[in-house]
Amino acid sequence: MNADIIVGLFSVVFSIAYVVAAWLLPAASIGDPMAPKYFPLVVGTMGTIFSLMLLYRGAKRGHVAKAGKTPDKGHWVLIGGLIVCCLAYAAILETAGFLVSTPIFLGAMLFLINGVRGWKVNVLTALCFSFGIWYVFDRIFQITLP
Repeated sequence: MNADIIVGLFSVVFSIAYVVAAWLLPAASIGDPMAPKYFPLVVGTMGTIFSLMLLYRGAKRGHVAKAGKTPDKGHWVLIGGLIVCCLAYAAILETAGFLVSTPIFLGAMLFLINGVRGWKVNVLTALCFSFGIWYVFDRIFQITLP
């Protein structure tokens, strides 16, 4: 199996679980009862579609490993690291709050993907993105984040 198939399989399972969790969100008490579900359902559906596209691309490419060569194990480290980052983020979000936990989460993911060489860009991206999202939701939309 090549990396596209492995990552695609994990993504499909995660995306479908996300759609199910979004569907189980409680209905709104005022206005459109489905309103809280629209955005998460769209995100989960898009994730499922993109995951299936990745699976298709991986299947179309076929096996990457040649006879006598060992397959690259780096994608397992990346998948495991991203899962650990997501679980840690979920664990600390309520306690630490959005503005503390999100830059840590994004920074950890960026360092995992980009490495230490681009540390300035990683830190700047994590801080700017986190603050920007907080500003849009808290100040413009008047929606308090955890």
